[in-house]
Amino acid sequence: MTTPNSLPWFRPITIVRERSPATRWGFTGLNRAIARLLLWRNRYNGRRTIRSMTSEQIVGLDLDPVAMRLEGEKPFWRA
Repeated sequence: MTTPNSLPWFRPITIVRERSPATRWGFTGLNRAIARLLLWRNRYNGRRTIRSMTSEQIVGLDLDPVAMRLEGEKPFWRA
């Protein structure tokens, strides 16, 4: 007599747990680290651009020069 476990095509039913959004979208360990590094690089480049702008350029864009100066002085790891 054959049992279900001895049949080559039989596979036991496994319960699938719902994955977290991070793993569902593929943001696991290394991917998160790479995403964080890319975010930091974008912040650094943006803040470097802000620091290189003159007050006249900032006012010409209708932005507050004091707020832009404070944003440009932030380290890249701060949001």
